[in-house]
Amino acid sequence: MAALLTRQRMDCKGDGRFLYASRPFQILRFEIRPEVLFAAQWSDQAKGLEIAFEDCRIHGLGAMQNAIRFECTALLVPKQECVEAQARAVVLLSSDSPLTALPTGLRQRLAAQALQLVFARLERRCQGGLKRALLDWIAEDAMGRADLKRES
Repeated sequence: MAALLTRQRMDCKGDGRFLYASRPFQILRFEIRPEVLFAAQWSDQAKGLEIAFEDCRIHGLGAMQNAIRFECTALLVPKQECVEAQARAVVLLSSDSPLTALPTGLRQRLAAQALQLVFARLERRCQGGLKRALLDWIAEDAMGRADLKRES
């Protein structure tokens, strides 16, 4: 998880659960600061790392923040030459929220923009941090094997 997320913003809660406070980003005039409690565990059935949001709080929306819910699941599967990642995310709006008075098209555009920002960040992390961490791990493993051969 440390390869995907900024370690200083992540708090390990034990049992494969983490609390992550994302750095703020802008949507319209709002400075949004997501805070996510998620579980990450290896799945023998899926042969990969499953990540599921358990709770997501979106700070910075004022009275509207309780009306919006964000859900996300992801699966990272190591392959021979790469790591395959799949993610599904949803933005949900409470039916009793004043935001339901907004035109449907505007609500959909706002939700799409929020999801686009989230997926852009995830993609950067997979292409950057995760890739660097995997390459470092491979290099360390290769050096360890070379050391073992020299010792024997």
